[in-house]
Amino acid sequence: MPQRLLTLLLAPLALFAAEKPNIILIYTDDHGWADLGAQGADKDIRTPNLDAMARDGVRFTRGYVSAPQCVPSRAGVLTGRYQQRFGVEDNNKGPLPLAELTIAERLKAAGYVTGQVGKWHLDHVAKGSKVPHVGRDFLPVRQGFDEQFTGALRQYYVTHGLDGRPVTDPPALITDNRFRVVVQTEAALSFLDRRAVRPEQPFFLYLAWYAPHVPLESPEPWFSRTPAHLPKERRQALAMIAAMDEGLGQLRAKLKAMGQDKDTLIFFIGDNGAPLGKAWDGSLNTPLIGQKGMLSEGGIRTPFVAAWPGHLPAGKTYDQPVSSLDVAATAVALAGLPKAPELDGTDLTPFVKGENNGTPHERLFWRWGSQAAVLEHPWKLVRLGDREEMLFDVTLPDGENLAKDQAKVRPEIVTRLRQALKDWSDTLTPPGLPTSLDPHHEGMFAEHGVITASANAAPRKNEPTGALQGWVCRNGTIALKDGALLVTADPKAAKNARPFLAKTGLALKGPVTAIIKADAKVASNGSLSWRTKDQPDFLPVNLVRFEIPAGASERSIALPVDGQAIHVRLNLGDQAETLRLRSIELRPAQGKADVTDFGK
Repeated sequence: MPQRLLTLLLAPLALFAAEKPNIILIYTDDHGWADLGAQGADKDIRTPNLDAMARDGVRFTRGYVSAPQCVPSRAGVLTGRYQQRFGVEDNNKGPLPLAELTIAERLKAAGYVTGQVGKWHLDHVAKGSKVPHVGRDFLPVRQGFDEQFTGALRQYYVTHGLDGRPVTDPPALITDNRFRVVVQTEAALSFLDRRAVRPEQPFFLYLAWYAPHVPLESPEPWFSRTPAHLPKERRQALAMIAAMDEGLGQLRAKLKAMGQDKDTLIFFIGDNGAPLGKAWDGSLNTPLIGQKGMLSEGGIRTPFVAAWPGHLPAGKTYDQPVSSLDVAATAVALAGLPKAPELDGTDLTPFVKGENNGTPHERLFWRWGSQAAVLEHPWKLVRLGDREEMLFDVTLPDGENLAKDQAKVRPEIVTRLRQALKDWSDTLTPPGLPTSLDPHHEGMFAEHGVITASANAAPRKNEPTGALQGWVCRNGTIALKDGALLVTADPKAAKNARPFLAKTGLALKGPVTAIIKADAKVASNGSLSWRTKDQPDFLPVNLVRFEIPAGASERSIALPVDGQAIHVRLNLGDQAETLRLRSIELRPAQGKADVTDFGK
């Protein structure tokens, strides 16, 4: 008998089986690992309700998601299966096939009432897709959810209004122009209100707040409470995260008022790491290397907390790797359903309760576009297209960079993990490992110092590198002419990758003043960024933008370096090729200045 039919037939029989916990899965959007106060990674983040949840439950320091991007990550968490098994590998490979069982469909067989609120993103039918349906056919009500309030921004497909009344033609499209986190929180609270009518029936709620993903907003009262000296993007992200944190507090207070707080397991997980660079949403992955769109730690390791008062240990920090795929397996076990062998996750409860002293996973796997990886803690093998694999010890804060690659010195581990990754990838749809590297992916890994980009692997023979006193150019070439430095963009560089200058090996005690002398044909904008010896990667907050006026100019730029800057980058903007750079001087608060005069 097909699994889906069996699941639906069992539902009436299991309606009032043994006591089962309510389960709430909260999934945030582009939420970096640092932005959970309990992590202790950034002094500016304030998440008192999330921190309280961690004190009441378990904080997973190595919580991973199954993809560094929205659609595949959500397909993975809701099915409990590697999403590549059914072809949803990236954002362009939707929708979630109706044949795949979601957590909601599985729990209905155990008598649960199910609801979805917020971002769905699994109804997207890619352009040119052969799927004979439209997006509306793939909404949550077609995937096992009894109720939905589905939408990311302003418009929502709903079965019930915020007043709790069912709509006449569900799911109906409504508009609510208020800040999206507030609307989605109210919808979740409304779902809980309806559960009070039948408190004996367990429920499953999937709440997917659309934050801090762009478009960024400045919601009040939270925005005014953020530190005024921070970049606007950072303040907006902090405000949006604070709004989610307050919403979490409201949900937990509602459960307590219902007498359901000790009967409810809550998972709080980010769907992937924060994007950095031009697409920065203000969130941070500190101290992890990488970002959204990368299979490095910063792209796939996120905030991950679970609480079930009286059942899971309180205040526990769990350091073994766990996966978002484990949510479905845990839910199935707690609902008293038979073990589903097709699930790729693991029931986490015996591990966090100390009933099983082993590890939940021997290995975790990833494949996304031209990237693939396998983690056998603490070793992580990363494959980028057809390049040689890299091997990193992820227990080191800065473990994923070119200098820490252990592939050459531990070939036996590389051989073992290479075979494991190949065996796993051969079970996917389509099977196999990536055979070519996407230039955009290559650009991201090069930008974060994980690899050396092929276009810039070595200085070009006609570059006077000795005259540049340590400055190098990425995504372009440089030359000296008539007492000035000229920059030329490299047509082979990754798409939209602009040339920039970089210098390492510095020891500049902050704050630092940069003095730049240049001749420009037209006005343009530039930026200076830095990292300190305590930071394995460049952070979006460590960036200062400035204007380069037309004509000859001397600009003095204050860099609020906290600590000692060891690496700086100078981005000369869209008009880099029209500039003649005459000198760069970096003056620390104490000690000798670093001076480069291109006319000498």
